[in-house]
Amino acid sequence: MIEMPTIWTVTDASVSVLWVKVKGEDYRLVRKARQLYRNIVTGKYRVALPFHWRLEVAGALRSFVAARKLSLSEARKAIKWLTGFALEHCVVCEPTVSWDESVAVSDEWGFHLYDTLYLLLAQRVGGVFWTADLRLYRQWHQRPDLHGIKVAWIGYYPNTGVPLVPP
Repeated sequence: MIEMPTIWTVTDASVSVLWVKVKGEDYRLVRKARQLYRNIVTGKYRVALPFHWRLEVAGALRSFVAARKLSLSEARKAIKWLTGFALEHCVVCEPTVSWDESVAVSDEWGFHLYDTLYLLLAQRVGGVFWTADLRLYRQWHQRPDLHGIKVAWIGYYPNTGVPLVPP
C-alpha cells in the first residue's frame, strides 16, 4: 500500500462554523467550506488547530444564538459535534512561540492576537490557513512580506494561489 504524504491545513473558527447549519449564511461559502470538510474527513488533509479554536467556535455559536440564527439546543449540538470533529480529525496545538513573542509578532504584523496564532501555526506546519474572514484575508493580502505563509479565503476553495485582486 502506498502511503500518501501528509498535507497540513489550518482552519479558523470562521470556516468551522460554516459546517454548521446556520440561518442566513452565504450558501457559496457554506458549499466551499463543506467541500473542505469532506476533504478533511476523507483524509486528504491533516488539520492543525490552535488551542483557542474551540473558544472562538463557542463564541461564534453564542453570537448566532443571540442573533436568533441558531437555537441554544442547536448550538449545544454544534459545539459537541465540532469538538468531536476536532478530536477525531485534528491536532490541537499549543502556541508555536512564547506568549511574549506572539504578542510582539501580533504588534509587528498588525493582526489580532488570535489571527496571529493561526498564521504562526500555518507557518509552523507549512500548511494552508483557510479563513472565511475577509478582513483578515485582505489584511494578509496587502502584506507581501507575509505571503510565505499560505493563507486562503474559503470562497476560493480549493484554489490557494494569491489572486491579483482580493475578494
